Amino acid sequence: MHNDNLPANLAKRIEELLGRETSYWEDELYSVEALTNLQYRQALEKSFKLDPLGPLPGRR
Repeated sequence: MHNDNLPANLAKRIEELLGRETSYWEDELYSVEALTNLQYRQALEKSFKLDPLGPLPGRR
């Protein structure tokens, strides 16, 4: 896993998202955990090669 400091449930969630289509991990960027836990947000951005300074993806 990218960040060993993440709780196991969040690390597992990122692993599950890796095999899914874009809409799943885009939705995860708006989750309570991603909006309130900076470590989790950074792990998501790193896992999906997102620009941390860029805008969030548009809502559908």
